[in-house]
Amino acid sequence: MIFVSFTKKSFLVFTLALLLVTPTLAVTAQNNNGSGESKTQKTILAKVNGAEITQQQLSQSAQVYPIIMTLSRQYRTFGQFLMTSEAGQKFLTEYRKHVLDKLIDQQLQKQKINDLGIAVSDEEVQKEIDKIIENNKQFEDEKSLKDYLKKNQNMSLADLKTRMKESLKSQKLREEVTSDVTVTEEEINSYYEKNKKSFTDDEGNVKPLEEVKSQIKTTLKSQKQNKAFSEWLEKAREEAEIVKNLENL
Repeated sequence: MIFVSFTKKSFLVFTLALLLVTPTLAVTAQNNNGSGESKTQKTILAKVNGAEITQQQLSQSAQVYPIIMTLSRQYRTFGQFLMTSEAGQKFLTEYRKHVLDKLIDQQLQKQKINDLGIAVSDEEVQKEIDKIIENNKQFEDEKSLKDYLKKNQNMSLADLKTRMKESLKSQKLREEVTSDVTVTEEEINSYYEKNKKSFTDDEGNVKPLEEVKSQIKTTLKSQKQNKAFSEWLEKAREEAEIVKNLENL
């Protein structure tokens, strides 16, 4: 499960990624239900098997102007370059295209999650909240976590739980589509022989295979799962009906 080693640093990185860069399925679902953008006003940037991705969703996910404002406070020249130059505008357009592609990928995942009937219970989410508190000395209880989120991330505990639920769904999807991934003894032995120098003790002696076998297996399985998931996603894109309206970017 995620958040097992949720240190203060990793927690900040996680929440920042959710807020600024990584478009979440929760945001996608919220916008699909209507969140301030009327049907007559919305600009559709893409359709994924009929599901719409709008300009508002892209704006909320890309966070272009908040990012520029943050950059401008520390790197004023770079901020001005992005806002005022033709090259800067082209850069921002490419960034929007990148985020749109991520939204499309997430819509494909969301559709697969629905097809498979993947669900996450409130109890599963609460376990992750408890892990955050247990692994961070700064949080005495759920209230202290709630206060931290409100003060430092402008996020409610309910927001975190919603996003965590979607993250857990994505994790279950990943486990489902990579369930056939295995690691053989031959692969473990080959990896060990090629990377012996990476497995030394404090005195520089190479550790025996049995001592690092579990570590190698975990590494290889993760690599193969990443590849398998990427291949699944690529195939999903190829099979999906995707229509982009890039002129509206």
